[in-house]
Amino acid sequence: MRPNSLTFINHASVLITGERRSILTDPWYEGEAFHRGWRLLYENRPEEIERVLDRTDFIWISHEHPDHFSIGFFRKYRPILLDRKIAVLFQHTKDKRVLGFMKKSGLECIELPTGVPFALEDGFTVRIVKDEFYDSALLAHVGGKRVFNLNDCPLHSDARLAAFRKTYGPCDLLLTQFSYAAWKGGRDNVQWRRSAADDKLAGLVRQARALEAAAVVPFASFVYFANVLNSYLNDAVNTPRRVLEFCREAGAEFTCVLLKPMESLDLGDPRPKQREASVAFWEGAFQARKSYIRYAESIPVNELSKLFRLYCERLKKRNSWWLIRLCRAFGLAFKPVVIKLIDTGDVVCADVPRRTFGPSALEPEIALHSESLAFILKFPYGFDTLAVNGNFEELKRGGFGTFTKTFALENLNNIGYSFSPALALNFNVVRIFTDRLTKASNRLNAGAPAPAPDAVGEKAA
Repeated sequence: MRPNSLTFINHASVLITGERRSILTDPWYEGEAFHRGWRLLYENRPEEIERVLDRTDFIWISHEHPDHFSIGFFRKYRPILLDRKIAVLFQHTKDKRVLGFMKKSGLECIELPTGVPFALEDGFTVRIVKDEFYDSALLAHVGGKRVFNLNDCPLHSDARLAAFRKTYGPCDLLLTQFSYAAWKGGRDNVQWRRSAADDKLAGLVRQARALEAAAVVPFASFVYFANVLNSYLNDAVNTPRRVLEFCREAGAEFTCVLLKPMESLDLGDPRPKQREASVAFWEGAFQARKSYIRYAESIPVNELSKLFRLYCERLKKRNSWWLIRLCRAFGLAFKPVVIKLIDTGDVVCADVPRRTFGPSALEPEIALHSESLAFILKFPYGFDTLAVNGNFEELKRGGFGTFTKTFALENLNNIGYSFSPALALNFNVVRIFTDRLTKASNRLNAGAPAPAPDAVGEKAA
């Protein structure tokens, strides 16, 4: 890796190299993510990664999603990380989960306050900028150039971009997502996915213009939905050629460059050229025949009921139970949710305020595999995982909203917030949560009507 260069490794991982030191971002190079919902389009060979780590001094993790914070990577390459004394940089958090994991592994982890410069060497500084709930951006100043890695940060509106530009200035090189990366409507709501794909590209152009980037490296979208239950979500994803076409049609003033694994660009080159071989590499990866995962285990209803009781106990410890019951009484949230288990055909009703779970004769609102429901009940990040992997179907209009208003609570707990009267005073958290739910509901309502439960069960099984 040449001095003052950027080397693309995979997905959201790049190596930014200064004169003597370098920083590696979001290392995920093999395996599945999001409860067996995603796979990489390309997996790096171990010897490739060993060569990269031999030139790495720091690793930055943007956030805890498994396609950015890969526990498998840290376990596999821990001996090399220890031998090389590679330090991990992470955003300052309340929960200290990542910090604790690194310390337990014997690795140095440095938590940086948002926006505060950290010097890797003379002429090479980085800043971590926290965004919304848990995302963060990396702003690198290296070799007299500004490299902004926005990653998954939802900086899309003109107002938010203008505020970001005012605070942190313009950039020379921008790295950002180029396709959607979560559930975007059910099987029949392809219009939402097409719209989401176009919105992502429009956002890329908007970001580049607002930040005055001379060049853009689209990245962090080199994956596919890899489960038989979510494979339909691949039907409208953006491919590299579509990215380049969109930028040309938009009259982009910047250069758009897609890199294949281990390809580098000189940060001193204001107009790097796109290599056709790199586009062809990724087009081939997107079009290649793929294997899809099937959940193998069916969880009995009585076992799910036990998990649900434990789930409610966790909620009660972390949140104001009287407020949960009050919201239920006024119909604001925490309504009973009727769920069809697509692998067993069972229909169950989950009632959080009453802490009851069992068979139901009511019409189901949402369908998912019993493994997915068990995952939500076992892990605080379970709902967030399901929303990303999309391994479910909405059966009744508004079913997704009802499900979210009941099961998303522990996701808030997982990022350090409790559902209590004090939360109402945290306007920013309430705004973000409400905006996301409203946008999702509006997109669903604009799409095709939800299919009948029997049809969904047949498709998803």
